[in-house]
Amino acid sequence: MLNPPSGSPRRPWLWLSSVGLVLALVPTARAASCDACVVAAINSHKAQMVREFAELKKFLGEQFKTVRQSIAQVEKDSLRARADIGFRLPAGSCETATAAAAAGPARDRAEAYHRAFNHLRRRERTGSAASAALFEAQVESYCNAEDVGSHGCQKAGQRPDAQFQTETLYSGSGLGETAEATQPNTFLPEVLSFDDDRITDARRFIDAAVDPYPIDDLPQELRETPQGKTFWLHRKLYEGRLSASRYSLNHGLAWRVPAAALKGWLLAVWKESKASEHLAELTATLPEDISYLEMLKTEVDRRYASPLWYAGIAGDNGDAVLRELAYMQALSLNLSYLQLRQGERIEGLLARLNVGDARREREALQEERAAALNLQKASTRGTGSTGTTAAPAPGPPAPPTSPLER
Repeated sequence: MLNPPSGSPRRPWLWLSSVGLVLALVPTARAASCDACVVAAINSHKAQMVREFAELKKFLGEQFKTVRQSIAQVEKDSLRARADIGFRLPAGSCETATAAAAAGPARDRAEAYHRAFNHLRRRERTGSAASAALFEAQVESYCNAEDVGSHGCQKAGQRPDAQFQTETLYSGSGLGETAEATQPNTFLPEVLSFDDDRITDARRFIDAAVDPYPIDDLPQELRETPQGKTFWLHRKLYEGRLSASRYSLNHGLAWRVPAAALKGWLLAVWKESKASEHLAELTATLPEDISYLEMLKTEVDRRYASPLWYAGIAGDNGDAVLRELAYMQALSLNLSYLQLRQGERIEGLLARLNVGDARREREALQEERAAALNLQKASTRGTGSTGTTAAPAPGPPAPPTSPLER
């Protein structure tokens, strides 16, 4: 209980009024002190925000300057591209016009070469002659380094084992002067325009792949006999079956035979689209005329593999770009036609494969027919003679084995 201080008059109400006045003044002083703290904190944060905004303004100013410079550079490059190669798509139409003028005749020549190769018979008509020719060509031109000193090989050839390698047909024989298996970049890239040596190598490869040892004919005195005539027809059927494979392989060769005098046009494109370390060697192997396949590939490379083409497109020359789109659509139409013809060859090979499977079933049916005839003959003999019984019927022949079981 609060008591008034000693010595004070006994007036409680006066003392209590003094105490209440003191207590009322305490919160007011404390609130004034708190407001001063808040103001100080706000001023501090305000100064910091002002500094940060100043730094942000400076940073954005630098960035905007960089963006403006970049935009100006892009516009400058675009104007330069328009001025330099605006109508070079494709080079004032000269390149496309040059290729288009030769495209039709080059394809006709390739088709003519294809038919010629299909009817061009090899000199070796017997298995023994073909074997001797294979050996002679291998020793003379196609020995590899491992064979030197054996099998009659005296030195390694420039096109080792070319008559047996698939790349001889599709990439061209010859690996390059400094080819090393552990260094892929030393190999010569694919060659699509064959010279005389590569054409010879490819033809030997096709002969070795399709029919390395032709079946010998019968002696002259047996050819007019019934057996001789039957053998002659069977051999024709066999050669016709092989012709499906020969047709497809000869098509690959015909595409690579020189057919158009466009060497200068090709070399101009190669400067932009070929690796510099192989350009000189590829140029040295190029014949005076280029193949139809080389021409098609160049039409692709002078766009996809040429930096100048991309720069021209970036130049946004509307007329030139529209012309280029029309040229590319024409090229796409031609490639669609070639794919259609390719589909025919693939279907032909698949049909021949199906015929081969059906032939095994035919042999099984012939065996069943022969068994039925033998059973009928045995039953007839048993019925016509007394005291004899027919021989037991042979069991059914085993079903034909599938190719996977062979």
